[in-house]
Amino acid sequence: MTAPAGDASLPLVGVVHRPYGAAGLREIYRAAQGVCRPVLLFRRPVAEEHPELVRLAGVMFPVHILPEGGPVAPVTGLGLGGLTTFHDDELDFTDHLLTALDLPGAPATDRPWDKLGQRHAFERAGLSSLRFAPVDSRDGFRRALREVRLPAVLKPRRAVGGQGVTFVRDPGDVHHVLAHRTSWEGLLLEGLIPPSVHPSGVPWLADFVSVETISTSTRRLHCAVFDKAPVNIRSRAGAEGSDTVRVTGDIVPSRLPAEVRGLVLKRTGEALDALGTRYRVTHTELRVTPADVEVIEVNGRVGGHLTRLLRPLGGPDLVRAALALALGEGPADRLVEQHTELGRDGFMMGLFVPFPHQGGTVASRVTRADLRALPGVVGVDEVAEFGAARGDTGFRAANVTVRSGTAEEMDATVAQVVRGIAGLFAADGLESDPWLQRFAPSRRCQ
Repeated sequence: MTAPAGDASLPLVGVVHRPYGAAGLREIYRAAQGVCRPVLLFRRPVAEEHPELVRLAGVMFPVHILPEGGPVAPVTGLGLGGLTTFHDDELDFTDHLLTALDLPGAPATDRPWDKLGQRHAFERAGLSSLRFAPVDSRDGFRRALREVRLPAVLKPRRAVGGQGVTFVRDPGDVHHVLAHRTSWEGLLLEGLIPPSVHPSGVPWLADFVSVETISTSTRRLHCAVFDKAPVNIRSRAGAEGSDTVRVTGDIVPSRLPAEVRGLVLKRTGEALDALGTRYRVTHTELRVTPADVEVIEVNGRVGGHLTRLLRPLGGPDLVRAALALALGEGPADRLVEQHTELGRDGFMMGLFVPFPHQGGTVASRVTRADLRALPGVVGVDEVAEFGAARGDTGFRAANVTVRSGTAEEMDATVAQVVRGIAGLFAADGLESDPWLQRFAPSRRCQ
């Protein structure tokens, strides 16, 4: 399947693709202008499950379907100068191809995005003293509990966005896990990092942040630090008795005090050094505690929804950066040199408001125009449609972009927007959701 080739002087970059990643087809097309000619690669099971996506991709790009098992031969003859992906589920396959084809960005260690491997790497580098142990069976869970001790977190070694996470705080939680979990392969038990508050004292901000980093062979540019909206946790509401843990928003620039921000960036660089990360855009999550900054995990691809927040503030297009990094040193160095400091043009937030209940269909009739009418809303990426399954939007009622001129304006605007969305989706129970109380105007934390 082919599409117009575009500027033949530009190198080809393969993009291993699937739905619901950090970049869609339009974002890839726009970001590639003047950088490369993207070639979309689909593993056959993905192509068979999403034929309409493959058809749309074929209108915009050359498309190739890779046979089951992912042999390298079908890719070798494409003449690719680089390779990348914007989806976490395709990272390991992409790394396999990068290594086999000896392209920029090939991992320095085996499966660097595996959370167990990261814990070992951070421990060896002296970055973390957090207790952890692999879990692959019921008996393995019991052994890990003796080693790690409570409170702890049971999580998949390869998943993002809080998928499959279970907080194990007491013997009752242990009993619940043993009674409800049937799948044990590929899990990790690690000590629970004590919850804290955002060092700025702003009560509605969460106690963790993310850092977006561009890495070349010798240099690292930390493009932005994002604060987070409060995590939405539903105890024992997920599959196999797990909790549902949902990140609900990203805010840039961060309001971390300068000394804490410096430590966050230092820990991020140390974590990337421990993993040997090169020619990547990475998304590193870190928890800020009164004692230190603990690396939660490193994701080897662009963070979801973040480029839409950075570009209006003069920040880099992370999708464009990932495509350029895939080609090696020259394009990557130009990205580092062209970076400008954020913070002069106000604040941006991506807000994802989850439904309080996962089951059933959407009971509220809400349009994009309804959401755009809320104060400060400058973009609507997603709105749950009346009658659709709540899971169709990842159990989110709405995904909107909010802009303000100052930090104080953002505090007031976010509270208004959250209340507004709750009112629009009142028929789905949002107005009575206790999670919304985190956004109520209140005094700063002491």
